[in-house]
Parts: sequence; structure tokens; C-alpha cells
Amino acid sequence: MIGTRVRIPRVRWKRNLLMVSIGCFVVQASYTVVSPFLPIFVQQLGTATDVSLWSGLLFSASFLASAIMAPVWGSLSDRYGKRIMLVRAGFAIAATYALTALATNHVQVLWLRVANGALSGYIPAATMLVAANTPDDELGFALGVLQTTVAVGTITGPLFGGLMAEAFGVRGAFIGCAALPAAASVLALAGIREDRIRRTEPTSVLRDVAAVLSTPALQALFAILLVTQAGALIVQPTLPLLITELAGGNAPLATGVVFSLFGVSTALAAPIVARRKNANYTAMLVYSLLMSALLSALQGVARSIAGLGALRFVFGVPGAALSVAINVLVARSVTPETRGRAFGVMSGVSSGGAVLGPLIGGVLGGRLGVRSSFFGCASLYAAAAAVAAVSRRLMTDPGADGARGHGERRGQRHDQDRDRDRDQDRDQGQGQGPTASRDGNAMEKAHT
Repeated sequence: MIGTRVRIPRVRWKRNLLMVSIGCFVVQASYTVVSPFLPIFVQQLGTATDVSLWSGLLFSASFLASAIMAPVWGSLSDRYGKRIMLVRAGFAIAATYALTALATNHVQVLWLRVANGALSGYIPAATMLVAANTPDDELGFALGVLQTTVAVGTITGPLFGGLMAEAFGVRGAFIGCAALPAAASVLALAGIREDRIRRTEPTSVLRDVAAVLSTPALQALFAILLVTQAGALIVQPTLPLLITELAGGNAPLATGVVFSLFGVSTALAAPIVARRKNANYTAMLVYSLLMSALLSALQGVARSIAGLGALRFVFGVPGAALSVAINVLVARSVTPETRGRAFGVMSGVSSGGAVLGPLIGGVLGGRLGVRSSFFGCASLYAAAAAVAAVSRRLMTDPGADGARGHGERRGQRHDQDRDRDRDQDRDQGQGQGPTASRDGNAMEKAHT
């Protein structure tokens, strides 16, 4: 047994969800304020001979550092709590943003981006906290709400960033953004109450990661996540070029609109997906992957900016369902006391896909044309759908991988088992011996 629950009053999970959602909105908005201006900032510094190369390195270095450190923070969150990880990540992000504003050359910016990737992780920590402190039958709703706030932050961040950069310059925008994640950390300290789970056995980060990766259901889910994250970002280098090809002279405005449409549809679709309690998340995963593959291929043959924009908007709907389904399935594949390490590894896998996607897309776009990356994206989603379909039985039965008692059917069987035990105890008290039914129930309980 890895750990036992501390007997403390049940937390108000809805209040936690509200506080965490506000924090995620603020942190994601700050990220989308900073990210678009990094290439411009490198250019303004005037110390890099190849701005495009160094801009790419800034993003890849941050994702790579995050991929390495995310499992560490996930394991530590199981030991010391998820709330402290929120606080740590928020203040770390704030510090790196403020120091970036003071950088004098592109190498300093690169190391600060590495530090940002290694020390950040507010949204993964928020996901861990929600997954560990929300009733299983409300997980879909809670994670859908969380995804909605992140999507809204993605939409509003560039607008605020443009206004701040116009008024105070790029350095001023970075300094202004530093206040946002710091405020999110203060909010976590003041407003979140965590249902802590005490670990009863000493462990290590490597042992935690090995335990997570040995779980068959998680192996399948992480493989799907790696491929889909790479697929989602494979078009990042080429989508602006396709928009320029289709829009002509209105490319800057069209680029901003097309990029925002995906976030808008995700923000609209996530609450709808989240309202589906007791949904079949394995089926949702397979169908959302297939729909994403089809829509990606259609984007590759779009002949007008309106058609491309419409497809990007619709593309956000299966994207929202995909994200909710993976998060819920990961949470239900492990026990509550080990969800931190599971989501930590999940965050690392996601960051690994974020590193691979743009690299693959750049190669495809350079050798086969800008539209080829969309077909590459469709191929990756189709491959992920095949993996999900083959692994469906594992993901439907999380008890098969060592997380028995915390699966999708636990809530439905709990009341039945309790009533059956009460009846059998009463019968036994009246002089009846253990029956075959009682033995069968005991065996089932031991098994689960």
C-alpha cells in the first residue's frame, strides 16, 4: 500500500476549482502575452545573427526543460501537496519573466527560458490538484471547466500583450506580466484547501516514474498524448505561411483571427463536454481523434482563408473533447494518492510532444511544402486513434493496471456493496453462516 488518507474534513472542491481556474486563466494569459514577443525581443537586442534560429531555440529549450522536470514536480506533489507546487510555479514564472525584461543578450534570454521551463508548471499542478481533490463522478466537469479557463486565457493574452507592448514596450510588457503569475500564487495560498494524502512508504522520483510507466493503461494514454501533442504543434511553423498564401495583403490580421478561432471554439466546447457526467471517455477519445484527423486533412486542402478559418474553428471541438477524455482517463487509471506523479509524467510527455511537433512540421514544410504538415498532423491523429481503439479495454478497466477500486464503476458499486454487507451482517447475526454469496463478495472486494 502506498499511502492512506488523512482523516480531515472533506474539502469544498467547487471552491478549489474556482480558485484554480482563476489562477490558470491568469497564468495562461501571461504566457500568451510573453510568447509572441520573444522573437521581437531577440531582434531588438541585436546580439543574435540568426533571429529565427534563436527564436526556435527559446521555445524548444523551455519545452525540453519542462519535459525533464515535470515528473520530478509531480512526484514531489504527492509527498508535499499540490497547492505548494502551485505557489512555487507561480512565483518561479514571475521571477523568470521579470528577469527576462532585464536581459541584455539572447544567451541570457535562452537560459531564462530554460529556467522557466524547469521551474514552472502551474497549469499541470492545477490539473493534479483538481484530479486529486474532486469526486470521481465530477472529474469530467471539473477538468472541462479548467480547460475552458485556459482557452480563454489563450485568447485574451495576446490582446493584453499588444496593448501593454504598445504602451510600455516589450520590456514593460514582460515586467507587467510578472505580476500575473505572482498573483495566482497568492490566490492559491489564500483560497485553496487541499485534501492531503499521507504517504506511508518512502520512495524516489525514479521509482515513482517507473511505477507510472509500468501501468499498461498509462502507457497507452501517454503514447496517444505524445503523438497528439506533436500533431497539434506540427503545423505551428507552417500555419502562418499558409495563411499568408491564402490571405495575401491581409495576412497579419488574418493570422491573428485564424489563430484565435481554435481557442474560441475550445472555450465554447469544453463546458458542453464537461456537462456529460458518466460519459464513455474511451469512446470520446477514439472519436475525437478520428474527427481531428479528418479536420486536419481538410485544412491541408483549404483554398480560401474563410474555409481555413472555419475548419480551425471546428477543429477546436474535438480538441476540447480529447483533452478532457485523456485527463479523466489518466486520473481514473491511478489511485488518488498517486495522481500527482501520474500527471507529472503526463506533463513531461506533453512537453516532449511540444518539442517534436514543430521540428517535424518544419522539416515537412521545408521539403514537401507548407500543406504537407497538415497531412502529417492527420496521420499522427489517425495513428493515435488506432492505438486508442486497440487499447480501449485497458482504459475502460483501470483496475487492470493496479488502480483497482478507483475505476469508473466504483461509485456505482459502492452503495450496492455497502447494502449487501449490511444485509449479510444482519443475517449472520441471526444465526446464519457465511454463504456462497458472501464469500463471492469478499473475493470481489479483495480483488478490487
